[in-house]
Amino acid sequence: MVVLLQLMSGAWAGAGPWVLGPGQGSLFMGIEGQRFTTLSAVVGGESDKIKVDNGISGLALKAIGTLGISERIELEGTVPWWEVHASQSSGPVCASLGLGACRSTSGIGVIEARGKLVLLDELFGPPLTLSVGWGARWGTLTSDTRQRLTNIGEGTLDLGPFASIGRSGGLGAQGLWSGWLELQGRARLPNTDAYPSPDGPIPAPGSELQATAEILVGPSPTVSMGPLVTGLWRPSGLDWDELDFTQPDRLGALRIANLRLGWTWVLRGEGRISAAGWVLGTLAAVNNPSDVLSVGLGVQVSGPTARGG
Repeated sequence: MVVLLQLMSGAWAGAGPWVLGPGQGSLFMGIEGQRFTTLSAVVGGESDKIKVDNGISGLALKAIGTLGISERIELEGTVPWWEVHASQSSGPVCASLGLGACRSTSGIGVIEARGKLVLLDELFGPPLTLSVGWGARWGTLTSDTRQRLTNIGEGTLDLGPFASIGRSGGLGAQGLWSGWLELQGRARLPNTDAYPSPDGPIPAPGSELQATAEILVGPSPTVSMGPLVTGLWRPSGLDWDELDFTQPDRLGALRIANLRLGWTWVLRGEGRISAAGWVLGTLAAVNNPSDVLSVGLGVQVSGPTARGG
């Protein structure tokens, strides 16, 4: 895909500003299906809808491990496996893009590691928590297929800080609610510093900013649900009609933006197992798929680690 939806649900233990605590850990296993049929491409300064033949579909399996190091520090690692294919790989649009644009792609995607530090906790009113951290993404394994619409990454190493703020509290006799917002910046080590553009060579891909927000409301501690919003913005780069389609970094050279809205359901068991389901759809896109639909399901196991007894 032009820009894969790396985000699954926010309902796992490492989401939001909170940390698990010392000696605690969790493992989240999720599966997600995605599909899009149309690209919102900027051509001549105006948005143009490009139908991608019969569409592109993807299936992701993702494992997320979270480990509490202390009362304020947490580490998290994510390993995804992807399979992406076009319904009509030899269709006119796919064929016109060249470089095997719609060949099926499968394998390990972008691997991510994050460290989180709680700066402020349980401030005025319902507990308000603020955390900061640093994230690193390793996408080298995806480099050879980065030129495809069916790609599973852009082949780069990405580094950057994030900040997360959230609040939680009681609702009625037994209900609970929580909400959080996270902003993350990514400096991406470009695949090339000399991608051709009308104004001279540029690096590709450029740096990005991602924002995620989620609200969960439940009548009891075991069931909750609510909206999930995520956005991605890469301000530097070219529009669709400025690309050199013979270059493998053509998609990484795009300036992009997308905004997605979804809904999350969470079911927490009395023991260490909980489950989550979610659906996400695209609200707006610039040089990106305009109609991505994502549906997913995940299960999480939490509890003390061997280290924590």
